[in-house]
Amino acid sequence: MSNALETGKTLLNIRSHMSGLTKTEQKVAQYILENAQDVIYQSVTELAERADTGETTVLRLCRKLKFSGFQDFKLSLAQDLVKPVEHLPEEIAEGDDPYTISRKLISSHYQILEQTYELLPPEQLNRAVAALASAAAIEFFGVGSSGFSAQQAAQTFLRMGKPSGALTDSHFQAMKAALLRPKDVAVGLSITGSTKDTIDNLALAKKAGATTIAITSNARSPIVKVADIVLLTVARENPFQGSSMNSKLSQMTVLDILSVSVSLAMKGEASKYREITAKAIINKMY
Repeated sequence: MSNALETGKTLLNIRSHMSGLTKTEQKVAQYILENAQDVIYQSVTELAERADTGETTVLRLCRKLKFSGFQDFKLSLAQDLVKPVEHLPEEIAEGDDPYTISRKLISSHYQILEQTYELLPPEQLNRAVAALASAAAIEFFGVGSSGFSAQQAAQTFLRMGKPSGALTDSHFQAMKAALLRPKDVAVGLSITGSTKDTIDNLALAKKAGATTIAITSNARSPIVKVADIVLLTVARENPFQGSSMNSKLSQMTVLDILSVSVSLAMKGEASKYREITAKAIINKMY
């Protein structure tokens, strides 16, 4: 066991609480002690499955350890385990010059695109395209870097003639989700699959009768439980590597695949609306 694992305050905290935990909480605690390096990459759902317990047990353990929740706990654990240089992308070394970095990153991005293609199940992809093509309206939900992706996607679909939106305020997002209708589609973007606002909004949209699509890198995460259709992206990030270009690239590629596929499904309609929207903003540029 590494020195970081021996001396990390988070792991010491777990050991000091062990005798006061319930049997199921001890199962989670023991799994964390034995697999700390893996836990910083896992969702609460995945950790619960690996420890053969429930998500509520994991969350209860985090609170007993004086953390506000699982993400707070995971950040503390990562601070113990991840060295400063490891905040860099995994393929980059400290002594690399800019040219070497460019070669490594481009190679990494190419691999991400290949893996993204391999992860996309044809059935789920076809269902997503059909739902979006026939949607009366499309609402994209995301926060942080996924919020930027949501706004980009909304603009792309809007220019194709699909009424689309991506609100940034969490309260407005919730109200919009609750007002969606059965012919509408809600798309939730969350790389980890654990973003609470996005999950809550997708749940509200589903309750309202809308078709829900989740785009996430984690097949075993809370967001998949509220999604009718799940499209997987590629990402492996610890809490210090959030919003990495690799995960963003995979996410945007899936959105691009969806927009191009929907455009083809709409036949000439998409081109007609692109021309209309282009003319609408032509005077906005010098």
